[in-house]
Amino acid sequence: MGVSPRYRPENETKPRRGDRLLAAIQQCRPFGAWASLGRHHFRGLTPPATSSRPFGTIALSCPFGATTIVRRNIARTCLLAALCCGLSGTSLAHPISLSSAIVDVKRDRIVADLQIMLEDLVLYHELKAGGDYQYSAEDLRSAAKKHEQFVMDYFTLRDANGEALKGKIEELDTSKIEAGGVRQTELMKKSVNYAISFPISQPQSFLTLTQTFGGPDAVLPAVMDLMLLQNGILMERPTQLTLGRPHSVKFDWDNPPTRAPRSLRDLRKMRDEQVQERLGIATYGGLYSFLYITRFEVRHEVLIPLLTLEQWLPIRRKNPDFLEVEEQAVARKDIKRFFREQSPVSINGQPVSAKLTRLNFFGLDINDFALNAEPRRVSVHQARAGVILSYPSRVTPRQVVIQWKAFSEYAPFLRTIVLVGNDAPSEQTFRVAEPTFEWAGKLISANVLAVPSLSASLGVKAATDVAKRLLTNVYRAFDFRDDGDVYDALATSVEGDLLRDLYLQTKRSLLMAEQGGALSHVTGVEVVKVLPSRKSASTFDVTWRVAGTVEHWGHVHKRVKDYEATLTIQRIEDAWKLKGVELLSEKRVSFETSIRGYDRD
Repeated sequence: MGVSPRYRPENETKPRRGDRLLAAIQQCRPFGAWASLGRHHFRGLTPPATSSRPFGTIALSCPFGATTIVRRNIARTCLLAALCCGLSGTSLAHPISLSSAIVDVKRDRIVADLQIMLEDLVLYHELKAGGDYQYSAEDLRSAAKKHEQFVMDYFTLRDANGEALKGKIEELDTSKIEAGGVRQTELMKKSVNYAISFPISQPQSFLTLTQTFGGPDAVLPAVMDLMLLQNGILMERPTQLTLGRPHSVKFDWDNPPTRAPRSLRDLRKMRDEQVQERLGIATYGGLYSFLYITRFEVRHEVLIPLLTLEQWLPIRRKNPDFLEVEEQAVARKDIKRFFREQSPVSINGQPVSAKLTRLNFFGLDINDFALNAEPRRVSVHQARAGVILSYPSRVTPRQVVIQWKAFSEYAPFLRTIVLVGNDAPSEQTFRVAEPTFEWAGKLISANVLAVPSLSASLGVKAATDVAKRLLTNVYRAFDFRDDGDVYDALATSVEGDLLRDLYLQTKRSLLMAEQGGALSHVTGVEVVKVLPSRKSASTFDVTWRVAGTVEHWGHVHKRVKDYEATLTIQRIEDAWKLKGVELLSEKRVSFETSIRGYDRD
């Protein structure tokens, strides 16, 4: 019986695929330091097989103690079986590809070193072995040369605008191909290397890397181990590029990394800083879901990579790499229908139709969705669709049931952050076997109470208290969504003809232009100063400060504004009411965005 190439005698030299990747991670050396060692020092890593794992695993150990275990893909097992049985390359029309890449990003150029295993050359170029199962050096080197075009076609770097960078192969290293050729059992132990340079005119703020080494119509997946450096310094944990799934990275050239993380503490600090900077969006290629349950609506907000969305809903466009603004508008109807069908909701036992209140196509810049950027052309390799579905309810929700039906190879589950009222966030994971989430509880209702009058007149001290309570009531009235309810609540504190004017004036002041005209929720009213007015005993010059928030995708957008006005306060039917408001000035004090529930400690 033949011996599988993964079962080796104890005294046989262990083949090691990916030593360069391992060595660089272990040492965290600058790119130039380890690259200068020469490619002949790197032979790859393939730990010996065991009875429980006959086809092995890859273990990458970092100096700070973290170990990444990458299991061999099951398709790899199928490929190995084919090789052991002596099948020719023509038997596998769409072979799997396992490769590794080290990419060093500098201010004026990007350097990539790709390692391709010899078995990939055999399969992609359908090489045939001789009767002794030996592949000739001439055939392998010729295939490596032909493979240059394959590498350049299917390994892509894109800039912040989604445009592909033009690269050039500077060197092809075939030194591991011995003059006598390579036996079939050695194909996974040896590799060729491609040194590629990408000249750039300016430092890159973002970079998106994609590999499609299975080709455009691949059936079996291709996997690339990726290590990314900035100026020769490891800038993030090594990751894997799977077939056709973009990986985007942001670069800080004002404060570039000066050393790699040396401990788990350093790694956590770097991760937390990135999460805070990205407003909770840990990865540009991730699918994010937020479910809000409020007194007036259930709101489901989804941030989804465009390529993931197209697993279910192809979006028509002329250019396969870009989506134009006009095409985004056309896609709106189909996206609305898709989410209505895939995410039905019932409130208090009654199904509620979804309203698509917002649909944006965002690029890589976090500020795009934090500040509601204007529509523009986006790269499909970088774009994310921001979808907000509102399920309104005239009655305060007591019970909510929501389903999620959309699952795929790249989205086998949906992790959702659930935000109920002002409670701390919780998590819900939708899976094929568990597609439903149910909530039951009680939400605090808006409460607007009349301000009783205990005397016929007001001094400055009493006027300060009354003004605060009346102004708080005015803003609290807008916690209701129905105009009739808002008017009724305002009538508790506002008299006569002022009601309509104050409704329009206050609503206009609460609109947050930074969030597409969303109505902010007032979280605090502070009366700063009250002075008697010269106009009459019932008028006061009042300065107050209002803090309001709008919340989307787990982000809290907080705005603080100062107002100065002359208020006329009168006693009407044993209650104080606003009879007149003459606005003198309005000034924005601050605007900031934070993550709800984010722990900075």
